[in-house]
Amino acid sequence: MDDTSEITETEESQPNTNDVYHTMFADYPDIVGAKQLCEMLDLKYRTVCKFVREGKIPRMPHGRKIRVAKIEVINYVLQRAQNKP
Repeated sequence: MDDTSEITETEESQPNTNDVYHTMFADYPDIVGAKQLCEMLDLKYRTVCKFVREGKIPRMPHGRKIRVAKIEVINYVLQRAQNKP
């Protein structure tokens, strides 16, 4: 039997990262600000600021303004989904 033909259930159920990146939050730009981040995560501004300050969502240096790469938001959402019981 060919090793490449064997796919476990977990591998089948996990979406391709490229597919997720192009479909999740497709209407948002590649770099988002705090307001957009609040919309994407359905969180209040203070909570978003706290998550960014604590490093839960990595930010891009841009003075005092919050700028986050969309891929980081997607990674955060996927990570949270995997950690839920």
